[in-house]
Amino acid sequence: MSDLLRFLLRHAVLGMAMGIAFTAVILVLDIGQIRSLTEGDATGTGVRLLLAFFIGSTFASLQMGIAVMYAPPGGDDDDRGAGED
Repeated sequence: MSDLLRFLLRHAVLGMAMGIAFTAVILVLDIGQIRSLTEGDATGTGVRLLLAFFIGSTFASLQMGIAVMYAPPGGDDDDRGAGED
């Protein structure tokens, strides 16, 4: 597995974990009465899983974007500044 793929996968998993934790906080604090609305319905578990997945994927994308933007410069361009002496 290449270093870039490992880098992106690590940050995607981190973002997904943060998104699932955020969803848990929303459900525990019953923000917007989401927990109350989903616990009285037969499909409440499915709704909660979809909510966790979509919030988690949003956080994962955000975390990957932030990680790429703050990555130190570098790469295969070893002769980038060779003629500037």
